[in-house]
Amino acid sequence: MGLVKRAGCAAALGAVLLLQGGVGLPVPARAQAVATRTFDIESQPLGSALIRFSESTGIQLFFDASLARGLQSPGVVGAFTPPDALSRLLSGSGLVFRFTNPTTVTLAREPSPAGAAVGTVQLEKVQVTAARPETATGPVSGFVARQSATATKTDTPLLETPQAVSVIGREQMQNQNAQSVADAIHYTPGTTSNAGTVDSRFDTIRVRGFLAPLYLDGLILPSGTTQFGRIRPDPFGLERVEILRGPSSALYGQIPPGGMLNLVSVRPTETPVHTVELQGTTFGQLQGAVDLGGKLTDDGSFLYRFTALAHGGGTQIDNTGDNRWMVQPALTWKPDSDTTLTLLGQFQRDVNGVATQFLPATGTIWPNSNGTLPASAFLGDPNDNSFQRSQWWLGYQLEHRFSDSFIARQNLRYASVDTNLAAVIASGLAANQRTVSRITYSVPESAQNWTLDNQAQLKFATGPLKHTALLGFDYVWSGGQTRQGIGTAPALDIFNPVYWQPIKQPSITTISGQRQNQYGAYLQDQIAVDHWRLTLSGRNDWVDTLTQNFVANTQTSQAVSAMSGRAGLNYVFDFGLSPYVSVANSFQPTIGTDFSGNALQPTTGRQYEVGLKYQPEHGNYSANLAFYKLIQQNALSADPAHPGFNVQSGEVTVQGVEVDAAASLAKGLNLVGSYTFTDAKITQSTGADLGSQVATQPQHQASLWSDYTFQDGRLRGFGLGGGVRYVGDSWGNAPNTIFIPGYTLFDAMMSYDLSNLNDRMKGAKLVLNATNLADTRYVTTCSNAMGCFYGASRLVTLTMRYSW
Repeated sequence: MGLVKRAGCAAALGAVLLLQGGVGLPVPARAQAVATRTFDIESQPLGSALIRFSESTGIQLFFDASLARGLQSPGVVGAFTPPDALSRLLSGSGLVFRFTNPTTVTLAREPSPAGAAVGTVQLEKVQVTAARPETATGPVSGFVARQSATATKTDTPLLETPQAVSVIGREQMQNQNAQSVADAIHYTPGTTSNAGTVDSRFDTIRVRGFLAPLYLDGLILPSGTTQFGRIRPDPFGLERVEILRGPSSALYGQIPPGGMLNLVSVRPTETPVHTVELQGTTFGQLQGAVDLGGKLTDDGSFLYRFTALAHGGGTQIDNTGDNRWMVQPALTWKPDSDTTLTLLGQFQRDVNGVATQFLPATGTIWPNSNGTLPASAFLGDPNDNSFQRSQWWLGYQLEHRFSDSFIARQNLRYASVDTNLAAVIASGLAANQRTVSRITYSVPESAQNWTLDNQAQLKFATGPLKHTALLGFDYVWSGGQTRQGIGTAPALDIFNPVYWQPIKQPSITTISGQRQNQYGAYLQDQIAVDHWRLTLSGRNDWVDTLTQNFVANTQTSQAVSAMSGRAGLNYVFDFGLSPYVSVANSFQPTIGTDFSGNALQPTTGRQYEVGLKYQPEHGNYSANLAFYKLIQQNALSADPAHPGFNVQSGEVTVQGVEVDAAASLAKGLNLVGSYTFTDAKITQSTGADLGSQVATQPQHQASLWSDYTFQDGRLRGFGLGGGVRYVGDSWGNAPNTIFIPGYTLFDAMMSYDLSNLNDRMKGAKLVLNATNLADTRYVTTCSNAMGCFYGASRLVTLTMRYSW
């Protein structure tokens, strides 16, 4: 809905409205010449009808607050110019209007019959401002996004994007109480997360069967070679989580064929943001958070955003804590109307235990004569149970508009993460099915990267064809170092554990490092003619990698280049339906050599996708359907003639169907649902996994969430919601010898706007969330007989949120 701002009186704002004239006041010629529009504003209170008019036209309305009280508008339906539509909305109200400029209208009472002019009147001022059009980096309206830049690097309607894209906005993350990025994608098609909230180390997310890299604001985040050294952004600092499904090397370079996640940071905004929240959970976790933003100067040339949180307490795993503090400042400078510079930074410190427990299959998915392990089982030792992370980044986004048709952008960021894992891990189960042997494991790791992306965007026409051309050059430098040590630890009775045993820290035996440079040049043209939208993207990459073994004092280098492309076509009907077809490919360097010493070639991927998107212009709902076939080639496979080496004869084929729908209706109802069918198989291999399903990938997934907030009556301000998530059967390992049963989980939410109890509590809201409401015990995956992992247990969270 539009934003209505009330301010005591015009004098207090330094504004006095002079309203003169009567029925038939002249309208400026430019306003009269506005093209006819289609209106669909039903009969309703005049105030809300005027908001709908402002939203659909972008025209601002100024009037005395008392004028619209108690009045009903007959509405307006059909094709009219804005002046004609406004006349119909005001019919019978006794009000008249006058355009003071092409985008501003003032309202007043109809003059007396004597025609006496209305004198100078000091009024209570009401400004009705149309909701700002959604941008690719701005807030999402409820659960339904319309714009994204992840698939195209330009601010493009999702309806015109020839590839499957999902967007989870801040409101949806709040309503569903996402505690991590992995939590945020629970109701999204084509994605899986094996650990979710349980894993405090990192978010493991797969898209269309492949591990997805993590981007932030369009730039890749650093990731260590062991996967422990990863940045983990907190959802509280995010405006959006966007999932691009399918190959995207045509714009981003080296990337897996399944897709990617792009996180969008909260940014400075002209609209004031003031939110404080306190939160507590049934695991004894307490959190405080603050989100502040708005203008630093009266003219809006400087804007700020400051987001921070701190939490600490327990987890579902015994003897394992989770503690974090985070600050995330942002500053925007607008020296003129054509230039914007935004600084974005973050620092986060995590001091946790290792919540991920390596559990035996016997006692989790297989029977154990001694019973079943609980979801809280801890097989380590409090003497050696730590995972610490320090992460930070700092960068800027610069944009200058040289003209309405030419824009230049530059995005730069440095990011760094240091992690240190020290844990005792179960490594084998004795014949009595209750005693496990254990090892100590220590992995300090660091990873950093510099990322730079330069873009030039040009809009032009060639005859009937309208072009949005994008020329870009990006550079990524990444580096990191890993140390590893493995030692022995005392055995443990998993059904009667005795902790605080003497644990000796292992000696570091492996020290390795890696540095990589990636240079990429890309070109894209988005062509529009009539209802057709053609997207053509192409890119060339040059990647050189240096891998070092500091213990053996050896190093290997590798240099590859690759070309990638994408072509997609949409036909956008006037009523909001958009069929599309696309083909895209990807590449990823593969580090290492074969038996003959030849450098391994990059893996490559190609996808064919057809689908339908539906999103009407005047409705806040959408639906999507995608069919795809994806083939990855040059995958590693065991060399049958030379054990310990690999050949690149492997192939993985993934094909499937994805359906999703979302709606945020004006009367307090949100809906989101999805269904995914994924057939992921190893179609070429020299090993025993030939013909097997890809490990950890279920064939069937489905989800549905709905929440509703009562708008009137005794229950006004009370919200109720819930969801169901189904994850089908899967296999835990490549040979498909460990079967993982599917599971169904239920979530719930209740909220109450406390201003309905007392006006002095305006802005205060109480929210109660429960995930896995039935406390279902389930296994997400088992990589081997001693590598099974439980999913998240029931978590109940109470949040007190205050916004002003």
